[in-house]
Amino acid sequence: MKVQMPRTPLSTPLSGSVKETEIRLKNIFSGPKKRPPALFLALMFSVCVFCGNLVSCQTRPAEEPEDEHSVQLDHPGLADDSARWTLYWEDAAQTLFEQREDYFPEYGGGECLLNVTGEEVNLLLCAWSPGAHAGGFRNLLLGSFDQEGGLVDFYEIPGDAGLWSSWEEADGLHLLCTNTVTWQGDESGGPPMHFRFDGKTLAAIDEVPVSSMSAPAMPQRLSEWGTEHKFLPLPGAVEVYKRAEGWMSFQPEWQGVPQWEYQGTVPLSTAQVDPVPAVARDIARSYIDQSDWEGVPNAGTPILRLEQVVEWTNFIGCSLCPEWQGKEDLTLVAWDLEFGNPGDSYYTHGQTHLLFLKEGKELTFLTTFYDGSPLDVSPEPEYLAALSPYNWYASVALTEAGYLTALPRMANAITRTPVPQAAWRLASGWCENHPEEGLTAERLEPVAVVTTQPGWVAVYRMNGEYLAFFEISDFRMFDSCLTVRPENGVSSLEKAALSAYWGLLDSEVALWDLSQMPHYASAVGPGANRDFFLTVQDEGLADGGGVWTGTGRLFEARFRAVPGSEGGWGWRFTEYLDTTRRLPTIRGTVIGDSLDKVRADYPELRDDLVTGAWVYRGERDAVMEFYFEDNILSRIILREGNE
Repeated sequence: MKVQMPRTPLSTPLSGSVKETEIRLKNIFSGPKKRPPALFLALMFSVCVFCGNLVSCQTRPAEEPEDEHSVQLDHPGLADDSARWTLYWEDAAQTLFEQREDYFPEYGGGECLLNVTGEEVNLLLCAWSPGAHAGGFRNLLLGSFDQEGGLVDFYEIPGDAGLWSSWEEADGLHLLCTNTVTWQGDESGGPPMHFRFDGKTLAAIDEVPVSSMSAPAMPQRLSEWGTEHKFLPLPGAVEVYKRAEGWMSFQPEWQGVPQWEYQGTVPLSTAQVDPVPAVARDIARSYIDQSDWEGVPNAGTPILRLEQVVEWTNFIGCSLCPEWQGKEDLTLVAWDLEFGNPGDSYYTHGQTHLLFLKEGKELTFLTTFYDGSPLDVSPEPEYLAALSPYNWYASVALTEAGYLTALPRMANAITRTPVPQAAWRLASGWCENHPEEGLTAERLEPVAVVTTQPGWVAVYRMNGEYLAFFEISDFRMFDSCLTVRPENGVSSLEKAALSAYWGLLDSEVALWDLSQMPHYASAVGPGANRDFFLTVQDEGLADGGGVWTGTGRLFEARFRAVPGSEGGWGWRFTEYLDTTRRLPTIRGTVIGDSLDKVRADYPELRDDLVTGAWVYRGERDAVMEFYFEDNILSRIILREGNE
């Protein structure tokens, strides 16, 4: 018996007929295209009200598969075995969906949750969500199929939530399925269903296979478990919640009060099959039940995902609290928790991250971090202070809770920890995008971190001969690889980093707009090619591209547009900038300074007898011209060196 990763019938369009496959896929997974008839809706809503908390079990004998849905594994157009099985599961899912009495191809959609191949029969678990229900069903449909695709057994667990768990035992794969129906804020439960699949048969198990002393006290047959309870499946067990006595969804005294009260957990297996430690699950359940999530009472909200994500054992660069300083083999672990109703499309799922101290196999809960929204960034392993938003938010939470006495310094997070995964990825991407340089990111070594506003530049030595400059945001995230330069051509690391950060041709030939300091300092001038530098320059500019002159908020300039790859105009470059505004240069020179002050700032100045300007010529022939009236600086012009 082989458990396969869930597949959707949309994974690969394979069929003997392209048109046939297209129609089949649209029927299986298309969303609602039009409003169903009012009479049909009324009928369906009535079914939900009066029968929503019932669980139907139907077992069908083996039937000859219909030609439309059977799969011959020797199909001449499907030589590849995986392709034949893709089509097999696609047709099996379609067969399950059509068992619904309210099945219409134009309504709703389906999802494959689990498929398992067996010796004689195969197992498929799907969720079906017909669009005829305003709230959206999530009915669980379970079936076994012979090797030719014929339906052998069929079970249906109708409702809105569609929760399930699975675990392996010596006698086969076990499945536990539960569901609830919510009507006008009132949630009703139904007895859970327990199945065993051994590759030859699919059997429903009604008896609770453990002692009657299990907490809470429940009947020894699952079918006798009442509708005044809600059941949440776990691997090898089920959590039991009881309706709060007198609870009414529209009574003011019950507003904000959870409908369900946790009673306990009933084991359905004598084996230890739950991979999640009890303390982690208890903390997760406590967090959910007590949290104020989207204003919805949370007791009884199912756990969608609870897994250990990272383990930290190296705390170099971290300021540990006294209690931790003497600990040997100090280990912290982070678990990710997601919770919510998988069939509910009207609320976002809750999410948090749980931090534990790990001593041997014992876990001690410390704190949560980054509550309420996904953190789609992988953590850096081993080193807590390593540069990643995931690690950073964990460090902030540990600092606020008193386990760290100070946040890790940025310089330590870069120079004293391994090169982050993001740096390798971005450096490789830069090399791929600049094939003319002939470089590959084979070796990265940390060099320094340069503070900028509003972020930082991390400098790494690449391949022993080059310096790679990375932009780091204030969320401790590697945003981009700015540039790669030969190390022997960099005289000042700080100036090279700033030049890379602002996208300048030369670190000396840009004015700096300090009016928005400290949050939005920006450079303007030749080579300042970043989008947000030029957002103030659009007023009055020509739309047709080419070369034009415009007046910005702080200067007058001439711009050149480069055609974009998909039509329109892409980058806008400042070719020429003429300003009389009091914008400082990066050496601190501003309009109103004396000639002696400017010459002290720029010892390289040379007077131009033709224009009457004092000229500074920087790297790559970028030019800065200073004009004076009565030895007082009155005007600055920046231009590209080829002007």
